[in-house]
Amino acid sequence: EMETKKTGKLFSFCCVAPLILKKKSKKQIIKFENIGEDIGLLFQVADDLIDNKGSLLVAGKKTGKDKIKGKATLISLLGHKNTIKYGNKLILRINNNIKKYGSRSKNLSETLEYILNRKK
Repeated sequence: EMETKKTGKLFSFCCVAPLILKKKSKKQIIKFENIGEDIGLLFQVADDLIDNKGSLLVAGKKTGKDKIKGKATLISLLGHKNTIKYGNKLILRINNNIKKYGSRSKNLSETLEYILNRKK
């Protein structure tokens, strides 16, 4: 879906821009491009969860739009609980890809939890 690709590309760019500026290797850039894609996907998963079960007052936007439009989402394919599990698997995969950076990756790990569990 176009929105997912757009979100993934945006997060990818944010992850690779510092590596490009630091003239890192193509291999490292591709690794962080993939991490960014996963973060974008995680963001989209959270968005789908908010649209499915979120409230207008908390989310600050109309919810339930995907179902009304009959839009294919991970939730329509996997169900709500399995979509949450998928989000957690994404977090695990991202954390595995950044663990070699030790304490320097702590902020990103905390941000991943925030992204999945956000309400708006």
